Amino acid sequence: MPDVEGRAHGDTWLQRRTLRSLQVCEQILKWKQTGAALENQEPTSAHSSPSVSPEPLSLQDVGVRFQYCIAAVEDLERERDDLIHELAVLREPSLEAVRQAHEEVVQAFGQRARVELERDALKEEIRVVRRRLFRVTRECVACQYQLDNQQKELEKKAAEREDLETLAARLREELNQLRETFSQQRETQQQSLQTPRSRRTSREIQERRRLSAELQSLIEEQHSSLEELYEPKLLQLLDRCERGARALQAVQEELQKLREETRPLQAEAYSLRLQKCSLQEQISLLKKKRGDEVLIYREQLQELENTKREIKICVQLQQHQNKEMEELRKSLTQELAIYKGCLEIYGQLFKSVTKKE
Repeated sequence: MPDVEGRAHGDTWLQRRTLRSLQVCEQILKWKQTGAALENQEPTSAHSSPSVSPEPLSLQDVGVRFQYCIAAVEDLERERDDLIHELAVLREPSLEAVRQAHEEVVQAFGQRARVELERDALKEEIRVVRRRLFRVTRECVACQYQLDNQQKELEKKAAEREDLETLAARLREELNQLRETFSQQRETQQQSLQTPRSRRTSREIQERRRLSAELQSLIEEQHSSLEELYEPKLLQLLDRCERGARALQAVQEELQKLREETRPLQAEAYSLRLQKCSLQEQISLLKKKRGDEVLIYREQLQELENTKREIKICVQLQQHQNKEMEELRKSLTQELAIYKGCLEIYGQLFKSVTKKE
């Protein structure tokens, strides 16, 4: 609305200025024609009657003409002041629009700078969270790898333990069989010992004693060899099983702790992703708004350029009119000087005439 009113006011002002310029030009032409007629009349009268002095204008006519010139100059000065005031009034909306557009552009740039700072801060936070998440994930993967290795080792040890238990059961069965055989042989020997002495010979007794001693020594040797062979392995296996169970429990606790630490980081990463999406939407909206504002600013700037061009044309017209007014003032000054000279001549003639009378 201010631009439309300014344009309408500018068009009215141009029409008024054109009409006033035409009026001033007509007045200047009239004054020039009057001055030329007077100049032509004075040489003609002087040439036709050289002995007779020209008829001077009366003081009243000169004063009337002088007052008319003064009034015309005052009108022109008032017109100049009105034009200056109208020019200031026309320039004020344009300057206000330019100032407002400049403030809007400055605000848009400030808002864009704040959004860019917030975006950089969020990028830095996302980078830190990603670094922490990567470190925790790497530790979790390492712990998972250690857990898998320990589980495999535990399974291997369990298989070895089962093999050893199977071997121990088999040896236990063999030992039981040997014990049963030994007990049977012992019972047989006892029964044979309980028979009458006449039936026993010293040779049989010695043989039986020898066999009993050999069997006892064989059983002891086998038992000691089995203990020497499998007892360290069983103890080592039990120790490794206990250490593996403790390490597995520690790894499971650490893995659970890492999972608990990862859960808030995942929630924070999700919230940061949401903030990133919202900031990207805000940035796109701000870019769109900035594009619209730049387009509006360019349109306003184009309108201001057009208004400036029109004002420049009006100023050029005013300068031309001021130049014409200056020329008119100079011509009026010259004419006034001529009138003053004529008045002085008329005064001298009037004094000489009064003296003669």
